[in-house]
Amino acid sequence: MSLATIKEKVNIKTVVILAVLLVVIVLGVIGIKSIQTFMSGATSDFEPVGIAVLSSADGSSATISWSSDKESLAKIEYGTAAASLVLMAADSASTLNHKISLSSLRPGTTYYYRIRVGDEVFDNSGIPYTFKTKGDSNPSPTPSPVVTAVPLVSSSPQDCKTGVDYNKDGVVNALDLVECRKNGGNVLASTPTPVSSGVCSDNIDYNSDGIVNSLDKLNCLQSLN
Repeated sequence: MSLATIKEKVNIKTVVILAVLLVVIVLGVIGIKSIQTFMSGATSDFEPVGIAVLSSADGSSATISWSSDKESLAKIEYGTAAASLVLMAADSASTLNHKISLSSLRPGTTYYYRIRVGDEVFDNSGIPYTFKTKGDSNPSPTPSPVVTAVPLVSSSPQDCKTGVDYNKDGVVNALDLVECRKNGGNVLASTPTPVSSGVCSDNIDYNSDGIVNSLDKLNCLQSLN
């Protein structure tokens, strides 16, 4: 066997070995990627794209929306703690454009959630997504109006005068002096109206109590006796 023939056989064998090694490497890379996809539990066809959260104005509800390359029936697992996603809401039908509403939420509260399609879970690299509802979780109480009492006695606190409407009922009578006295006023002694010509009139305030009534005429008649 000549030297040229030996060299030719060695070159062929080297080429074959290199080709086999290349095939093994390619298959190994493909296999590793397949294993990584299987271990992560995520399929690119179902992976959420463009996730958006819209909270209602009062914070009692929110809508989470996204799209996927392949139709699926997805659900949201959520809660107020990252380690306790015990609440759930789901699509009503298999779709590419997902829109799931969450209700009975607390205003001004941070919620954690993840998206599940079958056994596959999608989140932020093992950390749940978050959103915060609108509104105030502890609204300030509305202060009660302060009512300031207005004293009924319009003159000196010690003096109750006739002719003043102390009880503000639009009529001046003996009840006004009673109201004034009830609020700490002092009813002044009145000077009786003198009787002239020995005749008692029906329209004179003889007892000076600020009103004209039957007591005035009785007062007049008593003074004549």
